[in-house]
Amino acid sequence: MSASVTARSSAFVGARALVSKTRATKFSRAAARASRTSLRVDAVAVEIRHEGKTYNVEVADGDNILDVALDAGIDLRYDCKMGVCMMCPAKVVAGAIDQSGSMLSDDVEEKGYALLCCAVPQGEGVVIQTVSEDELLEEQLCSSD
Repeated sequence: MSASVTARSSAFVGARALVSKTRATKFSRAAARASRTSLRVDAVAVEIRHEGKTYNVEVADGDNILDVALDAGIDLRYDCKMGVCMMCPAKVVAGAIDQSGSMLSDDVEEKGYALLCCAVPQGEGVVIQTVSEDELLEEQLCSSD
């Protein structure tokens, strides 16, 4: 067997192992997601109003609204998922949320603004209306006037 054939054979085996590892990782993530959804006992209903449509999702205790909405197939904007980039803004129309990881100022939060990546519902009756990043940034940057 020539050196080039051996090298190609080794590359093929390495690539096949990488594909197997990738499939196993995807399966592990899917299994984790499935087990997480099957264990949702203490979930609350949240209504999300986004781009003229209304969606209802069940958010388990401790989950944030953004992750649950994305898992449900709702096409929401986001970037960092850490409460810093302000790409997942919304207004709380009804109900209460905890967003202790958010970088929003207290006065902006008091006006009802939220970042969905940090928003955890605190009981039933939560209704969220998505808003533009510009609207949130105007409030956040002008709130100290």
